Amino acid sequence: MSKRSTRQNTSPTRQKRKVNEVETTDTPVSKAERLLKYPKSTLTTIDISDLINASTWEILSPESRERLVKLLPPTAFVGYEPSYDRSHPSQSSSTDAMDVDTTFEPNPDILDPSVFTDSHFLAAARTFQDHIYSGWLTDSHKEKVRQYETGIRDGTLAAPWKDEEWERDNAEDDETSSAPADRASTSKACKNNAIEIRLLELAKKSVIRVGDIIAYKRVFTAVNLTVEKDVLVDEINSKGTITVLLQSGTVQHLPTQLLFPDPSDPPAPTQSMEIITPTMLETGILDVDGRIEKSKRPNGNAWKCFTLYRWREDAETNFNLDDVRGGRENHGTLYYLRQSFASEN
Repeated sequence: MSKRSTRQNTSPTRQKRKVNEVETTDTPVSKAERLLKYPKSTLTTIDISDLINASTWEILSPESRERLVKLLPPTAFVGYEPSYDRSHPSQSSSTDAMDVDTTFEPNPDILDPSVFTDSHFLAAARTFQDHIYSGWLTDSHKEKVRQYETGIRDGTLAAPWKDEEWERDNAEDDETSSAPADRASTSKACKNNAIEIRLLELAKKSVIRVGDIIAYKRVFTAVNLTVEKDVLVDEINSKGTITVLLQSGTVQHLPTQLLFPDPSDPPAPTQSMEIITPTMLETGILDVDGRIEKSKRPNGNAWKCFTLYRWREDAETNFNLDDVRGGRENHGTLYYLRQSFASEN
């Protein structure tokens, strides 16, 4: 009897303590954060149209609706017609050009209820659910994004080079595609072989030749600057290096004396450089250019930044001094040439 009495007395006390703990931690702010930020939110498990629709809109207070309509585009309201600025310069060539109406004042009374069933609106709402589920709205993730964006702007971080991203994704597609296994494995093997090919090997196989011009170009978004410079392949050395000639400072193109099929000695201030990789060549070019600090240089795929120019077989008759590269033709990027060489061998 005493034991049952003890159980009866302690159970309500334990339950009361749980309620108190919930009340102290589940403040209105924390509930909203849990719903709108964290992956375990119940918003990620419901049909969002059951929550956001014309019926629930009518339940909201006038003050809430006044705030929310400011988040909707003008096209969500009945009777909205876009205004046309006939004085805009674009109107001189087209009467259909539209100037965005920035004077429209949203009004809850003229909200079109069909906006809640519009496919674009529902797609955006479901994307919002996905972002919650993925944890992208948490404070910790937002801080990581802030640090990443700051690092990209000040040059302390480098974004993944888009071509490397493509190669990675494409390699995954090859492995999981419905193409025959031998085709996928061949493609993957070709890519792996290309990665192993060095610049000097391309030179030894005449993919790169003396007299070729290798044009460099890279956009540095962190400092809003594009660096371009041409280098001439002057010598392919037996010791395993390639000698190139380039102009000092920010000068992009080579002097006329170096554009001929059989050029004379390089004039000042032409510089000579020995390189063994595209990355080494890029570093040398940026050092000579002098405008991009080392901390602002991304760790990108240098093979994609260089384009090779070569004369046709009849160079003597097609030499063109009016062209900045003497009439040489574009043979593709070093990346493309390496891939082609790998696939043919």
